[in-house]
Amino acid sequence: MATIPSKTLQVSPTITYKYFYSPAKKPNLPTLLFLHGFPSTAADFRPQLEHFASEGYGVLAPDLLGYGGTSKPRDPREYTWRAMGAHVAAILDAEGLGAVVGVGHDLGSWFLSRLCHLLPASRLAGLAFLDVGYSAPGDRFDVEAINRATEAMTGAERFRYWDFFTDAEGVALMEREVEAVVSLMHAPPGVMAANLGPRGKTAEWVSAGRVAAAHSFGGGDAGASPYFLEKVAVFREGGWTGPTNWYRALKDNLSFDDEREMKKELEVPVLVVGCGRDEMTVAGFQDQVTRPWARAGYRFEVLDTGHWVMLEDAAGTNRLLEEFLDGLA
Repeated sequence: MATIPSKTLQVSPTITYKYFYSPAKKPNLPTLLFLHGFPSTAADFRPQLEHFASEGYGVLAPDLLGYGGTSKPRDPREYTWRAMGAHVAAILDAEGLGAVVGVGHDLGSWFLSRLCHLLPASRLAGLAFLDVGYSAPGDRFDVEAINRATEAMTGAERFRYWDFFTDAEGVALMEREVEAVVSLMHAPPGVMAANLGPRGKTAEWVSAGRVAAAHSFGGGDAGASPYFLEKVAVFREGGWTGPTNWYRALKDNLSFDDEREMKKELEVPVLVVGCGRDEMTVAGFQDQVTRPWARAGYRFEVLDTGHWVMLEDAAGTNRLLEEFLDGLA
């Protein structure tokens, strides 16, 4: 991302973040804070960072805890929403930023759902959720209940990959078969659903070292995609313990006590961009879980993409974000 400078900041005695930052070129334009998901880094927002920076907006995208150039503590207890929220606040403070517009994707949407309550209200001017909508805080996380609900609603469990990602033997296998993990998480929607949702299928895929077509990177042979190879190199170097600690922290409800103190309502404008071909998240469901809590304006749109909407339809994603920003002015 040659056009967006990268920086590092020590946010605590043991934690250092890498992030990409370009300040707003016009005083009336906000800064967008991009929060990535799994398996990802700030680089997956490259099309958005370059576009909005060229339009004069400020852009800020950290490699979140456990990922890329940021520290990777091995203890899941370091991955609480409050701890990571303090890290992001430290970056905002270091750059002298006031109110920003949060943009989350995948687990980054979960993080944004908590960050908007952890930061002072004056620090967020709007919230945009990509693929995964708002997750209201305050309830214990129960992946078994979620699997039962998705099976009742759609006829199939969709989150059995959590069993694999939160198992030490599973993570060790991921370390050996990096290409298989990255390719599965970027595979065509039908392949993702068939090998992430049902019990045991993720372990079968990874242990066999299978590599799918690079759907999110334009299709074709994954081995011929520079973007795919770049991401494989990132996770081969950084490993999977840090990234999967996000799942462990959620599954073990390590932030539950903090969440009980949070309100559920959203007091700033909200955009949800659903993915019409993501069989894992179901766009309509993301609307249903977000709309009731939006108190200051709400918009729901669906793009005809799989999970990685900001890569698969960068132009459409940028257009919807820009329209949302225009509405905040």
